[in-house]
Amino acid sequence: MAFEPPQRLVRATGETAPPGDDWLAELPLAAERAVARRGLTVERVQVPGGRSSLVLLVRRADGTPAVLKLAPPRARPESERAAL
Repeated sequence: MAFEPPQRLVRATGETAPPGDDWLAELPLAAERAVARRGLTVERVQVPGGRSSLVLLVRRADGTPAVLKLAPPRARPESERAAL
């Protein structure tokens, strides 16, 4: 699975990431692992997407559409995860 993160995410991450933060550079591999671990098929990257996370439109193994959202730890996604 090869993809380019949306420019909106690249710009925002560049503005907010602390020095030495490699999240964006590691994102393609992290996305690939998350997709494989869950047995998903990526349909496309949601563009323009968010400013702090990558949103992938995916399908589960049974064909059900789903969304996979990958956020850096500094985004503190725990509250959003709990709400969902």
